[in-house]
Amino acid sequence: MARLVIVSNRVAVPEEGGKAVAAGGLAVAVKEAFTAYEGLWFGWSGNIVEEPSEEPTLIDRGRVQYAVVDLSPQDHREYYAGFANRALWPIMHYRLGLGAFSRSDYAGYCRVNRIFARQLAKLIEPDDIIWVHDYHLLPLASELRARHRQPDRLFPPHPLAGGRRVQLAARER
Repeated sequence: MARLVIVSNRVAVPEEGGKAVAAGGLAVAVKEAFTAYEGLWFGWSGNIVEEPSEEPTLIDRGRVQYAVVDLSPQDHREYYAGFANRALWPIMHYRLGLGAFSRSDYAGYCRVNRIFARQLAKLIEPDDIIWVHDYHLLPLASELRARHRQPDRLFPPHPLAGGRRVQLAARER
């Protein structure tokens, strides 16, 4: 049977013994999805370390294996605090006036997505169902395709459809 592989920016690893961590919307949905599938949840651990490992940390909790990676201070600054939160978050939430673009942040965003794809590609199996979640990971699909893996689901699949209308409305003011 195929495994469900969920890839998200952050991973909520339950404590040993099954005690849940703080439940956000994604954590609740993922928990429900893993009642039907065994699987893997891959993403950032939330930790910032000077020298991140080349391999994810693997944590087994029943039907789910969690694979978490740490970020370096530069990766956190450019990928997470930079491009994802200063450029993409405002676009994805119709707050265009809050957006800021930096080439170095974008380079860091792409670099972290390549790192995630390289580490994830080693863990996925041919029959896995891959669900990539979060705007933090938009380039991940093409990075996985370059490694001969095709994600099955992307969320969001592209910037919100109404974004273009928001841009046009903002220009008219």
